[in-house]
Amino acid sequence: MCVTSRVPVDFVCRRCGACCRIPNGIVRVDEREIARIAAFLGIDEEAFLETETELAPDRKSLMLRSRPDGACVYLTEENLCKINPVKPEKCRTFPFEWTNPDSSAYCPGL
Repeated sequence: MCVTSRVPVDFVCRRCGACCRIPNGIVRVDEREIARIAAFLGIDEEAFLETETELAPDRKSLMLRSRPDGACVYLTEENLCKINPVKPEKCRTFPFEWTNPDSSAYCPGL
């Protein structure tokens, strides 16, 4: 469940990658995002769908796959987003437009 965000006015991302490691995190992607990410990675959309996405638990959309440790597959060892220029809207708008009820337990900036 996402809630309207109440980000502190002075929020500054610490680039710790904690938001990309939230257990059971779901990053839904739509057709437009799929096309952009696939093009950025230099793979065709069909290959991207097959290797980089899976059906969301509610079976209503596709989501990005996670690593076995639960982190986003695009999180680098330096806590940077490998697909930053084309990252999904959910990632771009956190925590300014939405948060989860437990987001502050993971994000030290909140």
